[in-house]
Amino acid sequence: MRASLALILAAALAVPLAAQEAASSRPSALLRVAGDAQGTATALADPALVQRYQATITPDELAGHLYVYASDFLAGRDTGAPGQRFAALYLAGQYRQMGIAPKGRVTETTPYGLRAYTQPFMLERNALRSYTVTATRGGETLLTSTLAPDVDSPVAFVPVGSGSVSDASPAPLLYGGYASSVVEAGLDVMGAVVLIRPGSPENPSDRGITQAAVDALSAAGARAVVVPFAPAASALARMASGALRGGRLTLPEPGASSGAPMLLTGMDVAEQLVGSLDAATVGPTGVMLAIEADQSTEQVETENVLAFIPGSDPVLRDEVVVISAHLDHVGTRDVADSEDGIYNGADDDGSGTVTMLEIAEAFETARRDGHGPRRSILFLHVTGEEKGLLGSRYYADMDPVLPLANTVADLNIDMIGRYDPERGFDTTDYVYIIGADLISQDIADWNAAVNTTTGTDLLLSDRFNSPDDPNQFFRRSDHWNFGKHDIPFIFYFTGTHEDYHQPGDSADKIDYDRMARIGRLIFGTAWEIANRDERPAVSGEGFN
Repeated sequence: MRASLALILAAALAVPLAAQEAASSRPSALLRVAGDAQGTATALADPALVQRYQATITPDELAGHLYVYASDFLAGRDTGAPGQRFAALYLAGQYRQMGIAPKGRVTETTPYGLRAYTQPFMLERNALRSYTVTATRGGETLLTSTLAPDVDSPVAFVPVGSGSVSDASPAPLLYGGYASSVVEAGLDVMGAVVLIRPGSPENPSDRGITQAAVDALSAAGARAVVVPFAPAASALARMASGALRGGRLTLPEPGASSGAPMLLTGMDVAEQLVGSLDAATVGPTGVMLAIEADQSTEQVETENVLAFIPGSDPVLRDEVVVISAHLDHVGTRDVADSEDGIYNGADDDGSGTVTMLEIAEAFETARRDGHGPRRSILFLHVTGEEKGLLGSRYYADMDPVLPLANTVADLNIDMIGRYDPERGFDTTDYVYIIGADLISQDIADWNAAVNTTTGTDLLLSDRFNSPDDPNQFFRRSDHWNFGKHDIPFIFYFTGTHEDYHQPGDSADKIDYDRMARIGRLIFGTAWEIANRDERPAVSGEGFN
């Protein structure tokens, strides 16, 4: 743990005068922490200096990157697919060209190798060949749902998550009520299938509560958990197709059990099984569910991309500010020749990805001019966000290249190129700020002050900045895997839109001028955090 400023100043005053004069001709940790001019000034102390490098983040350069990065040639950058892996090399090549050092896990034997920027790891793809659920009551079949290629039958259940089924014998179906109260209900769920209502009575769309209940039931021995997902089971057809076509990518964890699967269904099917959910009694339903799965598993290699600017301060250089964005998207779909089947992901998250490149170039330009950051900066492009925040979870939970204890903040950028049609205010010069004051009031205050002092002058909206927000955006991008470790973060976001996860998310629809302003704000905030004497204090309760 770094010593307090008061102690360091006291030690400096105790140094004999001659020694202090001798030290004045070389960089000194004591003098720098005390605010000596040898250290780079903060954004708030010298906004003109920061504005000089903010100005290098331009709409033209952002567009130049994004029209390549979100082109059809990368085929939607699906996790582990050739397009995503080429995207990783594109990013590595840009950092190499800038002269920014790699911080990956690969030792290259060639002078200009790009793999040195990567943190490769393996995922598992669990593909379903078939998945059949049969519900019976008193020996009579209520329904059969078959999820299989080329089988024309109703789809009433779609398995999601990493859980698997090893026992195909019928199991009793229990009704557990709302996810928020199922643990307190005290049901014996060993070997049973449990149907729960999502969320809580106050917030049925709370995904965090639902996932926590699924995890708890799995740990208690439930064979599967059924969650009504939509008003009617027919809404599951598209999801069912995806489950068969691409399989599910998971991050295998040594010694971890795959647990119970979650089965999504419709409200119509749920009420067919247990009756009206408002009137149903918690406990046995008299229904038996048999689940038969035929699935295959294959290994899929993917990678994060890491570039690094080392800190200049002898005391602070071991601390790091992480700037993150996800490099993947959701790939392609099978369509007729006349249709567009490529999910280009220009906004999600090409916008955050290329903005990181521009921020990195601005920091490197400043460093070469003698204004390097006192703390180190890690530019972390993560893979697998679209499959469940897999790349950031791998980095934070399994292989942190830099110690989490030394990570002072994460500034995460995901979708900053378009407009939210439901935003509720007229200006387009806005950005949603999510999570800033939920862990650290400092980071929220510094971000707001930089916005004013350096003249980016964006509307900083807190519309989604609450753990109670039904969209749960504070859990839905890669900052979450830092926030759950009580690392302060800011999630920069401009909202979803009609092309979210659709082929229409293309580079020609991006507002590059506004995106550049957001990039300048993020750069200025990162500069402020990297050059202050103190790291942002953890003042909130976190999310655990």
